[in-house]
Amino acid sequence: MNKFNAFMKSASALLLAVSMVITAVPADAAKAPKLSKAKLNLVVGAKKKIKVKGNGIKKVTWKSTKAKVASVKKKGKTKAVVTAKKKGKAVIKATVVSAGKKKVLKCKVKVRNASSQPTEAPIVPTSAPTADVPDYTPAPTGPTEVPTETPVPVLDENNLAVANYPTIFSDVPDCDMIRVGGNYYMVSTTMNMCPGAPIMKSTDLVNWQLLRYTYDTLKDDNRCNLTNGQHMYTNGQWATSIKYHDGLFYVGFNSNGNGYYIYTTDDIENGEFTEYYTSRGFHDGGLFFDDDRMFIIWGSEGTRQQIELVDNEGGVGEIRTIGDGQKSVTPQGWGLHEGCHAYKRGDYYYLTFIGSPAGRWFRTQICYRTKDLDNGPWETQVVYSGSTYEYGTGLAQGGWVDTIYGDTYCILFQDHDAIGRIPSIIAVNWDIPGYEDWPMMGTYDDNGTFIRDRADQPLKIRLNDSGEEQYVVDDDDFTYEEGQDLKVVWQWNHNPDHDNWSVTDNPGYYRIYNGYTVNNIWFARNSLTQRTVGPKMTSEAAIVTDGMKPGDYAGMVALGSDYGMIGVKCDNNGNRYIFQGSGGCDKSAPSNTIRENATADQISGDTPVYLKIEYQFRTNNSGSDRAQFYYSLDGSSWKKLGNDLSMRFDTGTTFMGARTWLTSYATRNAGGYADFDYYKVY
Repeated sequence: MNKFNAFMKSASALLLAVSMVITAVPADAAKAPKLSKAKLNLVVGAKKKIKVKGNGIKKVTWKSTKAKVASVKKKGKTKAVVTAKKKGKAVIKATVVSAGKKKVLKCKVKVRNASSQPTEAPIVPTSAPTADVPDYTPAPTGPTEVPTETPVPVLDENNLAVANYPTIFSDVPDCDMIRVGGNYYMVSTTMNMCPGAPIMKSTDLVNWQLLRYTYDTLKDDNRCNLTNGQHMYTNGQWATSIKYHDGLFYVGFNSNGNGYYIYTTDDIENGEFTEYYTSRGFHDGGLFFDDDRMFIIWGSEGTRQQIELVDNEGGVGEIRTIGDGQKSVTPQGWGLHEGCHAYKRGDYYYLTFIGSPAGRWFRTQICYRTKDLDNGPWETQVVYSGSTYEYGTGLAQGGWVDTIYGDTYCILFQDHDAIGRIPSIIAVNWDIPGYEDWPMMGTYDDNGTFIRDRADQPLKIRLNDSGEEQYVVDDDDFTYEEGQDLKVVWQWNHNPDHDNWSVTDNPGYYRIYNGYTVNNIWFARNSLTQRTVGPKMTSEAAIVTDGMKPGDYAGMVALGSDYGMIGVKCDNNGNRYIFQGSGGCDKSAPSNTIRENATADQISGDTPVYLKIEYQFRTNNSGSDRAQFYYSLDGSSWKKLGNDLSMRFDTGTTFMGARTWLTSYATRNAGGYADFDYYKVY
């Protein structure tokens, strides 16, 4: 009985406490500001009203992250109208001031084309002359297989895709591509970044969208994890090769000092990959199928090594070599000779390489051919030795592909200083007198005359313009559900540490926990990165820093061979200041620290700090590539801070083009963190 009385007494006290809590809540708490719509799905041209609901609202300002996709216009104190401009995604942000507090509300907008527009290519009329539209058969550049019943799209001469130079003004090196049906898939190199081995898609060879990655992480070791002073800079995933054979896609690449990987899937866009591995390296290896034989052709002499893939139960598959490797060619007069791509077309087998004339640096595309893969002999021919009109460096190393209309195009890359190695498309002509059955590369002038070794004007590609845009960078407001992947444009610097980052611990923010102490950004784990895009680009981010500890640094970084940072530092007394700093090529020296160039406002509490980096990349051989740094306390009034960064490309540091990093790291005590509210590019 005493126990029951004690229980009732405790329960009564608890009910009284709950009652007091309930009565203490303001009557209008349930009406805190919120948007009438969290998501909108609109057709191009449509308009939709949205408004902020709640009590005590004093001011609302509206902004679209991509006004060209969806614009927003204020209508009254709390209302606005969203107008769908063109296909794409945008976020409408409403900054609400109420009860002395500021809050940003977000509405995700997806804009699609009108449903009346055809979603599939029209069927070719049966009366269409076959000379104008070839049969829909596999491309002869490799074992690409296409269902014969797939309709051939009509080629619209008034809506051809047009390629400018460069075709993609961003770091997309070591290109290789295939065609499957009406889709083109391209792979490239991102070195130490994870996830890695990016796969891009296009239907017109001009407008490429980053689709996915081949793997999430490579090995779980110090080099790949960026731990114990070790790293994978200048190494990692190199020169990926892609093929399609007997219903499977094959993606293979060398990882310097870490062996060779091949991944297979029956669905390149959505399927799971099966991994195969060998500790043996095959530098710049190109995959090739000859009937049922599978080869890697690699090295400066095109060493041909037959392989087979063996599944291991419950584990990573094995790449096994068959027989001894045989050297195919003997390069003469070339200071560089690597990056092999292999094809079969008609009676000939072809090997292409990047070369550079001995004694000087100028990328050149070299081709070898034979009718007998096993015994040779091999003939040789320089198929492209030129540049693009705006830049003097050579254009080479890439793959070619045949379209469904019988045309051939090649995508090669060019050294473009700080922004990296950027790709451009050129035409291939097989019928030049004296060079029959050689893939001679160049462009066509306005009269339709083929000009060898030239890429100096926009090139019409004989494929229908997809209407898509390049997709290699993107905004992010970091609004994700638990377990949802980050946008495909993001890559971590080295393998991520999943215990020390989150987009759900503080919803709507990318939080980096400083799980380790390091001395510079080269060893800062979970740094999130995106490419830059030329010729001009701005990166913008907002950061909240009340979780920082003494000795912490957090902010946005422009990184090439050297780096510059704009962000917040926390001094030994726990005071936080906006600062701009820089550092050199010291990734091999973990003890080196950032050089602080300038310090500005002190930050208190959870006051957000807005950061901006403006990039300018050269479009010709004069001038320099630069980054400038800005900050703001309100997101609209910007102040320049610190020193400009003169940017360059260096094969001894990252071996990659300039990137923007979001980073946070501790130099004294682990356990602090920083929250990134958003990232924008424009």
